[in-house]
Amino acid sequence: MNNEVDVFCGVDGFSIDAEEISAVVACLRENAPWAFPAGTLSVAFLGDEEICEMHEAFLGDPSKTDVITFPGDEIFTHPKTRLAGNAAPESENASDKDIAAGDAFAGEICVCVAQAQRMAKELNVSEADELLLYLVHGWLHLAGLDDIEEADRREMRSAEAFALNLLREKNLAPLKTPVFP
Repeated sequence: MNNEVDVFCGVDGFSIDAEEISAVVACLRENAPWAFPAGTLSVAFLGDEEICEMHEAFLGDPSKTDVITFPGDEIFTHPKTRLAGNAAPESENASDKDIAAGDAFAGEICVCVAQAQRMAKELNVSEADELLLYLVHGWLHLAGLDDIEEADRREMRSAEAFALNLLREKNLAPLKTPVFP
């Protein structure tokens, strides 16, 4: 199964090593206790204008936000189950077999670099730490967690802490390669 990570940097003056992002995602896929869709994951680092346009177009809210997550193929073909491992169930459906053959798209995580910079300053944390939190948050959305209701927000915060601790244990946090404008 293709579990590639495509990284796009759409902010002038911002860069990050795609291999570092791939290592973070691989660590979470292999070690975190949440099922995650198989297939290629797209991670886009964007500016305020792009994130606001997406927020308006897809969620009806033109305000700035930290991360927007778009589910991929598997969310439509396999039920999401938490704490169930990373393997998708076998299926008789031919389109599912095509996805299993390596064409699956896990989804896209769009991270706002400018929001990470603003919040890092406000919270007195590093920009790299805030950026990693947004990446983890988006990954957890694709793994089936939500944060609309208060109980779900508590679960999300707990999952974020778990994932960030896991990444620290594996020496993948904090991020080492981001260069901010």
